[in-house]
Amino acid sequence: MERESFEDEETARLMNERFVSVKVDREERPDVDSVYMEAVAALTGQGGWPMTVFLTPDGAPFFGGRTTRPNRGTGCRASAKC
Repeated sequence: MERESFEDEETARLMNERFVSVKVDREERPDVDSVYMEAVAALTGQGGWPMTVFLTPDGAPFFGGRTTRPNRGTGCRASAKC
């Protein structure tokens, strides 16, 4: 999943234009991971990795879920407008 998320030029362009992206290694920072895993579970009813969480400027999670692969038919991710 790392390759799909971090090496896809279009995804990188969109993320860099619109967001401040931070990658958290759950093995190195389980304390940070657990905060956002709890938020994703509360928002969606389930957790899992890899996950993506969007935060307000003050750090409150407002949207999140498991990271999705591009749709085979359109090439779009579930969270992207195409």
